[in-house]
Amino acid sequence: MKTLVVEDDPVSAAVLANILRAEGHQVTIAADGEIAWSLLDDPGRVFDVVFLDLALPKIDGFALWSRIRSSPLLRSLEIIFCTASSDRATVMKVLQLGARHYIVKPSTPEKVRAKLALLATDATTPGGRTAVHA
Repeated sequence: MKTLVVEDDPVSAAVLANILRAEGHQVTIAADGEIAWSLLDDPGRVFDVVFLDLALPKIDGFALWSRIRSSPLLRSLEIIFCTASSDRATVMKVLQLGARHYIVKPSTPEKVRAKLALLATDATTPGGRTAVHA
């Protein structure tokens, strides 16, 4: 899978990238929302899944989510929010946006594998895109 990790903390980005590479993913890292958008908006690049932090410089995770969902070419892109924010208000806001996957950092191989397994299940289950997995 071609995976974009949008994370401004270099340590968190490296940890997640290493976990994903161990699972066979080709990983690209974007250190802020503006870089991520330029990568996503590039017609020469295609990603299968995005791991998206909320607190990002330049364009935050919520604004990037909105851009992605507003794009006819990107709106069905799988997005997994991966953030340190675990407060109820943030989680509710993410769910109200329509997000289905949310990981509270720190990222662990078990958490990441579990989300990837849910994506695989959703892809093979008729109507599988209805459940919220936090």
